[in-house]
Amino acid sequence: MEAALGVFFICCMSVLSPFSGVDDGELRGCPPSPNCVSSQSMKYNFIHKVDPIEYTTSKEVAFKRISDYFHQSENIYISEEKEGEYIRIIFFTKVFRFPDRVEIFFPNDKKEAQVRSQSILGLWDIFANRRRVNVFREILGKEES
Repeated sequence: MEAALGVFFICCMSVLSPFSGVDDGELRGCPPSPNCVSSQSMKYNFIHKVDPIEYTTSKEVAFKRISDYFHQSENIYISEEKEGEYIRIIFFTKVFRFPDRVEIFFPNDKKEAQVRSQSILGLWDIFANRRRVNVFREILGKEES
């Protein structure tokens, strides 16, 4: 009985996890469930930790690249976009239309993008969030042409 309650609470924490957005120059943390990755997760939290996405272009070009990718992709709803600084989107999986919340924050002081990707429903994402972050890494890692 205790195990069932524990799984129930972890699943609820996934849905009711820390709100999205930037707080004091950082993206909010991940819930304890393994359905979220964040570049601003605790330093040694191997479950949620991904590296920030480094880019060599200007901040404006990097933001435009990722924004254009989102605007041109299917199954994406852009819920908030602050030009050159922050973008929050909802991805919907192709088959079952499960929603995933993705945030990308471009701090002023570094040539890197902070990223957070979380499956809103479910306990585990089967590494979908890590694969998604790697796609963003490829988009932002391109050299200027």
